[in-house]
Amino acid sequence: MHVLVGRRPEQRLLSALLILGLMVAARVALARTQAFASQPTALAPAPVQLTTEDTITKLQDRIRSHPEDSAAYAQLGLALFQRIRETADASLYIPAETALTEALNRDPQQLDALIGQGMLALSRHRFAEGLQWGERARALNPYRAQTYGIIADAQIELGRYPEAVATLQQMVNLRPDLSSYSRISYIRELHGDTAGAIAAMKQAVAAGNPAAEGTLWTQVQLGHLYFNSGDWQRAEASYQQALQVRPDYVYALAGIARVRAAQGRYEEAIGAYQKIVTLLPLPAFVIVLGDLYQATGQPAEARNQYDLVRAIEQLNASAGVDVDLELALFDADHGADPVQVLKRARAAYSRRPSIFAADVLAWALYRHGDYPEAWRYSQEARRLGTRDATLHYHAGMIAYALGDRESAAGHLRQALAINPGFSMRYAPWARTLLMRLEQ
Repeated sequence: MHVLVGRRPEQRLLSALLILGLMVAARVALARTQAFASQPTALAPAPVQLTTEDTITKLQDRIRSHPEDSAAYAQLGLALFQRIRETADASLYIPAETALTEALNRDPQQLDALIGQGMLALSRHRFAEGLQWGERARALNPYRAQTYGIIADAQIELGRYPEAVATLQQMVNLRPDLSSYSRISYIRELHGDTAGAIAAMKQAVAAGNPAAEGTLWTQVQLGHLYFNSGDWQRAEASYQQALQVRPDYVYALAGIARVRAAQGRYEEAIGAYQKIVTLLPLPAFVIVLGDLYQATGQPAEARNQYDLVRAIEQLNASAGVDVDLELALFDADHGADPVQVLKRARAAYSRRPSIFAADVLAWALYRHGDYPEAWRYSQEARRLGTRDATLHYHAGMIAYALGDRESAAGHLRQALAINPGFSMRYAPWARTLLMRLEQ
């Protein structure tokens, strides 16, 4: 199977693909964990399906009675990792890491623990470290497809795109399934092949168990592909398909809310996001809610949400998560000190020089008034031909600041053609400025 149909996007900040890969891997490990934790004797009855919390308790009991059991420590680390994903509780990162470390202290070749460390490093945005763990796991067992997913995710975030393509080819050759197909979708999106990305994501959905969360997540990512290409009708239909299986699935609810915001149905979107952030207070959801309040003339409510974003990111940072890139973009968009924003963006880019880190650095330089350097990084951000409206909006604004009206108009036109509702904050201004430039 060929990974690329044609070459050409990457999604903003930490990719949804990365989360998908970690979630699928954690779910597989959790299934093993549940079976392991539910079989105290050979004559035990068939185990009931345990919740993640029940599994954690069972494994902790197992470790108390068998303190040298490296497999139990590894599975505990993976179960704690899954719990982080379910609750967004950053305080669980350190216990998860401790459990995985204890597993490797007892058995340096404990494969699940190596994979878990790689997953954990990626989730904390420590991509160079994640790559090292992935390589260690692959050296131990080159036939475990999960290891190639960890390696490829790290390579993408480190800007090593040709290497990632080669790694993903190996992964799909080894195991063509939901996890590998969805990564193929992503690498195609990165290179501007939206149609190919959608086709591969459909393959990923078809390859999954219809009732499994991994399949629901993938269905939502298919919706995002449609939304980001301006096809809001198909996007909503994709989100609704996930909700038919699980009516309270928060990521699909957020997808519907995103469509409502793009349609200008702000009150509906606000109501939806209020519910969503109560269920799962991820910064991405909280930011949109704040922007909705700002767009509807509720600045005090918007400030409350923006303060919450910074508080959440501080908790994440205290748990060892590298949040520099996320905060640099957030602060550049929300009026923070340009000097500090630029410092944070440069630091983030030095550690993870992906095309989107280059774009964040370009935007921070623009906010700082360094337009020529901003343009250079904007060009780097667009080097794969990624069809991302925000990349083109940033390029258009930088070109406008440089006095290049023709380039500015071209990029703004491209941004709005890709997705006319790409941003509540910037799409209206893009239309206004484009009209002025075309007069």
